[in-house]
Amino acid sequence: MIRVSAAIIKNSDNEILICQRGPGGSCQFLWEFPGGKIEPGESPEECLVRECREELEIDIEVQDLFAQTTHSYPERDIEFMFFSASLKKGVPTPSVHKNIKWVLQDMLKQYEFCPADVSVVEKLAKDK
Repeated sequence: MIRVSAAIIKNSDNEILICQRGPGGSCQFLWEFPGGKIEPGESPEECLVRECREELEIDIEVQDLFAQTTHSYPERDIEFMFFSASLKKGVPTPSVHKNIKWVLQDMLKQYEFCPADVSVVEKLAKDK
């Protein structure tokens, strides 16, 4: 099973950063929370800091675990850990994503998310 860490990053306006995938794979053009695969010897929090630097050119502060889920995609099973986080430094710049957006929490449901992220979107909608 692949382990993935993802961040629910909020800015000073209380908006959440979401990223749109590009073409290819089972989630093409769907939205997701930024993150990536946890490498051997790396903690989920270290993974998030690294992935956000690599993919978005930002520094984040990882806070507490918000949700944990597993999802079976046609090509693999993935265990996800979603952490609350805040933007420390930088302006998010997409390098691997087609698009990125800051979205108010109650607007998240207007976007089509990857299946593994849907339960987190639901939880965020209830928590606002």
